[in-house]
Amino acid sequence: MKLKIAMIISVISIVMLCIYGLDVIAANGGKTGFLPMNVSERGSIFGIIPSILLIISFFITRKDPSKKLGVLITIGGALIIVGTGIILALQGSQAQDSRGVREFGAVLGIGIIIAILGIIKIRRSQS
Repeated sequence: MKLKIAMIISVISIVMLCIYGLDVIAANGGKTGFLPMNVSERGSIFGIIPSILLIISFFITRKDPSKKLGVLITIGGALIIVGTGIILALQGSQAQDSRGVREFGAVLGIGIIIAILGIIKIRRSQS
């Protein structure tokens, strides 16, 4: 039962991350895309919440082997990493203040951690 819940949570997280990415691309470096919210709200709802859900899905099933869940968690982490790169690329030559650079670094770090958790889940499932 925990495994099913974790997989559903992971799929929801991946869908939310994809919506977030599409909205950022639609905004094309601007303030708003197709979602009627500002950058901060969009990041909080469609960035932080899926990240937390992916981490939760790993820890509620930490003793249950599941290669599928590991792949889903890894995909979520990869989406965060790639999404950070896309946002940076869309901003292009716009000046980044030190706070913005730290925020992107933190998001990139969270994506890497989530991807590592997914890899750990896959490796534990193989043994």
